[in-house]
Amino acid sequence: MSSFEQRFRIRAPTNILRREDKQKIHENALEVMERTGIRVHSSVARHELKRAGAIVDAKSGIVKFPKEVVDSLVKSVPHKIVLAGREKEFDLPVNGTHQYYTTDGCGISVWDEKTKTRRPSVLEDIRKTAVIADWLPYLSIYEPMVVAHDVPARVHVIMGMKVAIENTTKHILSESTTNSDEAKAQVKMAAEVVGSAEQLRKTHYISAMVCTISPLTLDGPATDAAMVWAHNHVPVHITGMGQMGLTAPATLAGDLVQNHAETLALACALQAHERGAPLLYGSVLSNMDPRTGAVNFGSPETIVLAAASAEMGRFMDWPVSCGGVGPGSVIPGPQASIENAIAATLCAMVGSEIMNGIGLLDDSTVLSYEELLIDNDLVGLVVNSAKDIEVSKETLATEIIEKVGIGGTYLTERHTLKHAREFHSPIIWSKDSFDAWVSRGKKSTLEVAKEKAEWILKEHKPARLDADKAKALDKIVSEFKR
Repeated sequence: MSSFEQRFRIRAPTNILRREDKQKIHENALEVMERTGIRVHSSVARHELKRAGAIVDAKSGIVKFPKEVVDSLVKSVPHKIVLAGREKEFDLPVNGTHQYYTTDGCGISVWDEKTKTRRPSVLEDIRKTAVIADWLPYLSIYEPMVVAHDVPARVHVIMGMKVAIENTTKHILSESTTNSDEAKAQVKMAAEVVGSAEQLRKTHYISAMVCTISPLTLDGPATDAAMVWAHNHVPVHITGMGQMGLTAPATLAGDLVQNHAETLALACALQAHERGAPLLYGSVLSNMDPRTGAVNFGSPETIVLAAASAEMGRFMDWPVSCGGVGPGSVIPGPQASIENAIAATLCAMVGSEIMNGIGLLDDSTVLSYEELLIDNDLVGLVVNSAKDIEVSKETLATEIIEKVGIGGTYLTERHTLKHAREFHSPIIWSKDSFDAWVSRGKKSTLEVAKEKAEWILKEHKPARLDADKAKALDKIVSEFKR
């Protein structure tokens, strides 16, 4: 594998849930699935689940899952996958030993730091953020970050995917897909990039987020899209979003039980439709603000739920895509960074493999170019803090210690020259002295981040998509518009 994926390798995880507690959550979720059931609005999924042995009430759409049916279906979920980039350098093995970070999607506006206001997001914002994401050293996966208000709503998902493919060579995650037609069009585009539909089944160049609806519901069009993804072996990030006290029980354990049941239900539908279809155990759980009922991202409960749901994914021995760094803060700056840092650090400790959400604010609705750059530095700190400490003859450095001796210096040693290059250096956060900071214009972190984003957009040129493939994408978009 490439040096890029090595950048995100972290130490073995710790646990915040006891093994017996994870077993209880799992068993209680199975009881909910068997006794209460899940309302499945997709007729395709209901048909496949009935064929697999689930009990389907056609009138209500409620599906009940005997435990033996769940056990049989989830056995076929792949334990490891590789999320491929357009360039092989950016292939990402998801095997329990790394922590990767994505941008977030579905933002509806953009923060303007100069005027301290917001503006509607446009397609050009997807192009720009894809270029920046392609350059950022600690951004692993690109997700089209905003809804493009300057194109027709019916085609904004397809247009966003096309622009993303053209402007980054990293793996692409689709979040905004709402129906099977959009999924089919994106499959066609990805197949053009990798060479064929058959090759796409082997090379997971794109993946897709599919959300369950809490409590205990699988949406019709979104689940139909999930069936398309499964058929083509596009990895599905199953993402429950139960909100404690509103759409989920007002306890951490209760939210985890419900999310586990919803996740297993969609996983069963995918496996019933296509045995061996790749998927990831994902979630972005939260609690409500008890004063207003609004979602409360950045709260301690949200952070702990992200870590605990990642543990439930590891309990299943599935690839994990849990939690994120989408803060509740409405503006870029200290609050957003603190919320993101705590969430990222805890999730790194428990081994959450894919963290969703850098670059968006206000519960993942507002794009900030400045925050995108700041979050990259934050991720660099977290990932490098979570690395294993290598203990070998080279790193123990006993011979060097003896050579330098008492009162000497290591500055002139070749060993220092070699290993000092491995030290982490932030891009945005200043390490200058006070006098140096003054001499550089007393710029704030947000000012430095804005300038760096502008520099990347001016200087970085992502590898161009092959001309014939670009024409093929244009044709797919034109056909979808018709």
